[in-house]
This record gives sequence, C-alpha cells and structure tokens, in this order.
Amino acid sequence: MENQDILDFANMVFSMEYGSIDFEELYPKAYSRKYCHIPVHHTIEADGKIKALLDVYPVTMKLNGSEMSIRAAYIGTVAVHPKHRGKGYLTELMQRAEQDAEKNGFDLMLLDGNRHRYRNYGFEHAGVKYNFSMRLSNLWHRCEELYPKEALCAPRYSFEEIDGESVYIPFLFALYQRRAVTTRTQEQFFLCLKSGHAATYVVLEGKRAVGYINLSNDEKNILEFELEESADIPRMLCDFMEGMGLVQIGLSVGMDEISKINQLEGASAYYNLSVSHQMKLLCPERVLDFLVEWRKKYDTCVINSDEIKKLWSVLKVSDMEKISLLTTPRYFMEIQKGENNLLKGIPSDWLPLPFFLPDGDAF
Repeated sequence: MENQDILDFANMVFSMEYGSIDFEELYPKAYSRKYCHIPVHHTIEADGKIKALLDVYPVTMKLNGSEMSIRAAYIGTVAVHPKHRGKGYLTELMQRAEQDAEKNGFDLMLLDGNRHRYRNYGFEHAGVKYNFSMRLSNLWHRCEELYPKEALCAPRYSFEEIDGESVYIPFLFALYQRRAVTTRTQEQFFLCLKSGHAATYVVLEGKRAVGYINLSNDEKNILEFELEESADIPRMLCDFMEGMGLVQIGLSVGMDEISKINQLEGASAYYNLSVSHQMKLLCPERVLDFLVEWRKKYDTCVINSDEIKKLWSVLKVSDMEKISLLTTPRYFMEIQKGENNLLKGIPSDWLPLPFFLPDGDAF
C-alpha cells in the first residue's frame, strides 16, 4: 500500500472524529514526504482499501554521558474505519506490532494517552510527570521575591519565533542534549518541535540566545523549554507570558528535571502529578537497568540497583504490573498498605524510577 493511501486513510478517520486533520503537517517527523517511510505501517485491507491502521515509530533513548541506550517501538495513529469496528482488527494489529517489535530487537513498546483499552494488550502505566499551572500574577510575586526591584523595571528577555532554517537551531539542540535522556538527532530536532502545529521561540537575552520555548498551537501549554540558567526560569516565563499576552499557562516536566521543578514549584499557582506514558516491556531486564541508571543521573541518594533488580524478580505480580509499581504514583499507594505491601523492604527514596519523554518525541 502506498504511503499516500495510508495518510489519506488516517486523515479521513481522524477528521471524522476531531475535525480536519492533516498528518503530514501535524506530525512531520513521522509523516512528511521525506520521513513517511520510517514508521512501520501495519494495515488490514479488503477490496484494495485500508480498513484499519496502526503505525510504529522507532525511538532510541540515549542516556546522557553514557553508551547506554534502549530501543522503543512507539505506537501511534491507531485508526479503524467506523464501519469496520468491533471486528477484532485492533487486536490483530497490536499482535502484529508486538511480533514485529520482538523480531527486530526492541526493548519496549510505548504509547501516549491514558485509554484503559491498552491494558488488554499488556500495556501498563509508566512514568510520572509534574503538571504546573503558571499564572502571571504568581510569577510576578515570585520574581519580586527573587530579584532586586530595579531589575524588574523592564523585560530582561525577548522572544523570536523561528523556523527550521534558523541559525539558532544548533545551539538550541545543544541545550536539548543536556537532558538526562534524549531521543532526537539534530536533523529531527525541529521536526519534533513542530508536532501538533506548535510554535518554537528562541529566548534572547540582548542579542544572545539562551534558551527556547515550544508553545502549543492553542497557546494554552508550554510543551517543552530549556534555559541556560535554571535560576532565571521565573523571570523568563514572566517576560514570555507578558509579551504573549497570556495570564495563565500549563507546563509539564519529568520527575528527573529537578532544577526546573525547584523553580516552577515556587512560582506556580498549583501542580499535580500524573502518568506520563503507557509501556509494554519486551526486555524487562534491559529496561530496568536503563531506568535505574537514569535515576542515578539526578538523584543524590545512593541507589542500590541490585536490590531493585532483586525486588523485580520476587514481586508476585505480572511484568505488566511491575513497571507501574516501580515507576508511577501507584508506588505511593502500595507502600500505604504497611506490612502487606508488595514493595516491602525497599527504601522509599529509591522509587519511583523515572520515565518521561516530551510530547515531541512521540509521533
């Protein structure tokens, strides 16, 4: 089946539910004409027409400063024609995708969203993200606490929307690479930022680039950001919101982004924790090793990886549930059970293990 036929089918099914959709523009990293061959397109066809579709995008997660990496099969663009639902097509496609991922040596399968139906295919919640609600009034109060009054008389930062040809891209990519775990090449970097019609702004201090902000198309959420100096995050956000005419905005970061969390917590109206992704393990031992090493990148506590691996082997639950027990807020609920908790004997500051990727790392 031709790539254009696949795109036409995906556009048609999703447009019926969500309004006009063009996947080539919505997710250029996966579906632009140059890259549409990269996802594996699993389809069910009849009479020369596609009836169901499931795509898998390969993602290599690299641990900063290490040779360690794991390979993820990212599930996306799951679409079944409305007239052919209830025939088991999704089950068949998920089975195909898993068999193909195992055959090609992937360590895990990933997907976004919180739909319960994916538990039927062996997926479990994985990872924690902090969701901050930032109000301009709160940011101003925080800035008044942090900075001298004379430093607040005029904006410190300015912002310039950029495209993929910007001279700032190499510098911004270098900032992105400071993350504990990365997935993008420099060639993919801006394509990822364009996902969902998001806009990217370089943060300028005078004429010098010091960061970037990726803003959702509806201007309600900052999808990701980086800044040279974390201590200046409240002032940068304050200048950005004032310049954009925004009084409130959402912002999510992973539990490993400690320097960001410290600054955002003190300046936010409120925040909560939620699940980051859903995950199915194909090679549990490799994924566990990777997550333990990830934790060591930002945690000052001594993490006894041997004890965590021992716990993994003795937990009397399925592999499907273990990843949730070790990586999500389910951990906190489990330890409240006292002597009967499944995680008995593991120090509380060792868990949960991290898992978070920005929105741009998906399709």
